[in-house]
Amino acid sequence: MIDWSERKRYWRDTKWQMVASLAPYLLAILTVPVYADALNTKRILGMPLGYFAVCHLMVVVAAIVIASFVNRQDAIDHWHGANEDP
Repeated sequence: MIDWSERKRYWRDTKWQMVASLAPYLLAILTVPVYADALNTKRILGMPLGYFAVCHLMVVVAAIVIASFVNRQDAIDHWHGANEDP
């Protein structure tokens, strides 16, 4: 259980962790589709590269962002004494 005096710092760190985790994904959402038309001139596995990048790269970016968020949040929990493991 987290101490009352530690809660404000814990939530501050958690909020900044969320912002830091959303930033790369939002950047990818905004930039990859912009360049999709330019990438469509090349093909990979028989599909236009732009289509392939938008469909598959976004899933990979999301998985990496989620895994790093969980790992970092676990470290924040341990640091502030809010972890579930004894």
